[in-house]
Amino acid sequence: MLLHFVVRIVLMVLALLIVVPAATGGAVAIRRGGLGWGLIVLVVQALVNSALWYLFAVLTAGGIIVANFVLFGLVGLLVNGLAFLLAGKLMPRHLHVESYGSAVWAALVMTVMSYAIHLLLA
Repeated sequence: MLLHFVVRIVLMVLALLIVVPAATGGAVAIRRGGLGWGLIVLVVQALVNSALWYLFAVLTAGGIIVANFVLFGLVGLLVNGLAFLLAGKLMPRHLHVESYGSAVWAALVMTVMSYAIHLLLA
């Protein structure tokens, strides 16, 4: 169980280090540090993402969750893109995010990679 979790995290970090910069043309990339900083950036991005979802759920009285369901996850993709952008602002020396559009593209790539990793390890 723990090994399964560690493998999933390592694969997500590798996706962030390799696949996201390739898919975004370098518009979203880890600037330096390799695997260690990739893990830290992934954790920071996840924490920012969770905080944004909580904030939006409280501010909209849960309306964002309904909107996400009705719009087939589009709202989630936009919030995840915002999380990438904010994580880039919090860690500018380590995470380069060129624009909100590239952040949304990176969020889409990470979502697809997360799903692929889930299928691979299931």
